[in-house]
Amino acid sequence: FTLPAAILISVCCWTTTFVLSGVSVLRLLPGFVLCGLVGYLLVEMNNAFALIRIRASAQTSLYVLLVSVCPALYSLYSGQGAAACFLLALIFLFRSYRGENTSACLFHAFVFAGTGSLFVPQLMLLMPFLWIGAYNFRSLNAKSWIASIWGWVFPYWFLFGYAYLTDQMELFSNPFKQLAGFSRIGGWDDVSQLVTFAYVVILFVAGAVHAVALGDEDKLSTRSYLSSLVLVGGCSVVLIGLQPALYAQVLPLLWVCTSILGGRLFILARGRLSNIFFVYSVIGAFLLFAFNLWTLL
Repeated sequence: FTLPAAILISVCCWTTTFVLSGVSVLRLLPGFVLCGLVGYLLVEMNNAFALIRIRASAQTSLYVLLVSVCPALYSLYSGQGAAACFLLALIFLFRSYRGENTSACLFHAFVFAGTGSLFVPQLMLLMPFLWIGAYNFRSLNAKSWIASIWGWVFPYWFLFGYAYLTDQMELFSNPFKQLAGFSRIGGWDDVSQLVTFAYVVILFVAGAVHAVALGDEDKLSTRSYLSSLVLVGGCSVVLIGLQPALYAQVLPLLWVCTSILGGRLFILARGRLSNIFFVYSVIGAFLLFAFNLWTLL
């Protein structure tokens, strides 16, 4: 009953935010639907690649709760779309593991990753780490590398065509301008964002350490999948830490990585210390939601 309980808690959080803040339902509904879609993809991802060794829904439950503790991010925004695209990119990347026709998998993976970078141009910085993952999966060769390049630029072809036909070339140049621009390093002006980021980072680090420390208990393929998630999630942490202005844009991607690694931790870890960490994590989530809601009102 973990997932139904998480969904019930999430609905209560969203309803409380709607009632107290007076935000229109039409603003919240698209974000809620996209949250549900990402949660479903996480279930299918675990079922396909056995990231938690059992057909568990812990990763979806944790993702739903991580979204719920951030009422300021309920409305639909670019970071959510980018995270959904990168999740699909990771699914296709994992499918390429020691496959025969890896070119098609990498093409589709980079199509979705490129589409995600249209929403958040700074995510183009993560493209090399997808190639590192493909190399570790033994799926990167000359043919598949070229296919990944084609996939990466594929969304930009459509953007360029639309911008050219509508005489709005700034639409095509804006992503590259945003990629080249940097905000103040380490400038956290919002305390609630800093506290939320710290909470998510603690869960991510704990899940990553657990995955790496107990990696010998998993199959070689599972260890490779988890290493890619640790790499992408770690890069997201660094990106947000150096550029807090990207908090809302990159945090959803960190949610995805944290939900899988943290879900593994809560499901597979045994012992008194893991139980205490779980209890304090749940208590911290409720306190964080109350604090974020209070700062939002």
